[in-house]
Amino acid sequence: MKERYYSTVEYTDRFGKANRRFEIYADEGAKPTIGDYVDAFARSGMDVQITDFLDMIFKPTDPAISPLISLRVIRTLKDYS
Repeated sequence: MKERYYSTVEYTDRFGKANRRFEIYADEGAKPTIGDYVDAFARSGMDVQITDFLDMIFKPTDPAISPLISLRVIRTLKDYS
């Protein structure tokens, strides 16, 4: 069984910044791990890896072909509905 979390992420690409919402699924009774975030971004078509653990900043694995510059997790909330 998985629990759903909503995460607000600052999406930075070559044209500017925007906030996007992602659904993160974690094991029941556990908080989301970095792997859960990477899986959620992969479901959205972004191949990223973490570069800064403290600020939760993810960057694309191949920046030359990606319009994405970085993703920064702003907040994550649990879905109680």
